[in-house]
Amino acid sequence: MRRLCLFLLLLSVLPARAQFALDSVGRRAFRPSQLIAPGVLVGAGMGVHYFGREAVEIPVKDYVQEDLRRGGEMAFHDIGSYVQYVPSAMHLGLGLVGCKASRSFLDRAIESSVSHLVALGLSRIPKYLFHSLRPDGGDYKSFPSGHSILAFTGAELVRMDYGALWGVGAYAVGIYTAADRIYGNRHWLGDVVAGAGLGILAAHAGEWLLGPVKSLLGIPDSAWDGLGGRRVQVAVVPYADPFSSSYLTGISIQF
Repeated sequence: MRRLCLFLLLLSVLPARAQFALDSVGRRAFRPSQLIAPGVLVGAGMGVHYFGREAVEIPVKDYVQEDLRRGGEMAFHDIGSYVQYVPSAMHLGLGLVGCKASRSFLDRAIESSVSHLVALGLSRIPKYLFHSLRPDGGDYKSFPSGHSILAFTGAELVRMDYGALWGVGAYAVGIYTAADRIYGNRHWLGDVVAGAGLGILAAHAGEWLLGPVKSLLGIPDSAWDGLGGRRVQVAVVPYADPFSSSYLTGISIQF
């Protein structure tokens, strides 16, 4: 699992490097550079899924399932069904407890709503267009991974509005979610790589449409954001329960 997470991290970081370097100046308007990371990831995911099945995806699946049979990892798959929501919750909630955000709560709520509507469309429509069989044979809705799209939508929103430090944590959750879907035998490698790219694209769509949506609906600006920049300490501590063989998370907030 650790090796798979590191591999997914490399795939996520390298194509986005140029985009991140340019994001320090004027993020309000559309820039072609914002399409680099989504384009590379979606292209890589589709390429692996449709042209590298025998060479890449099946060996990855066999390795993961053999690793589980050897008992090398705790049986924790399907946690991704819950963890996928963590980055989105971080995007809305961190500012409310005093973490500095580039946008107010109202703007983040609108941005998040638009992004997740786009993510929903990017998750559902391709599943019916590509009609791809899941690795466990459950149905033909494998490509792309909806869990990965949602997790990476939230992760990119966190990075855009809170900066790289919080973004790293949110992206780690997204990568864990993607790896968990592979370990749960619900998705191929290409499914989650493409899902990551589509999630990043959905997050930027929310950013691009924030101003037009506010203008269309006549929504005024609001600076309110909970504690309004008061200093707080937030600690997230993951740990394993040896009795239930499950992973848990403790959250401590000090005002």
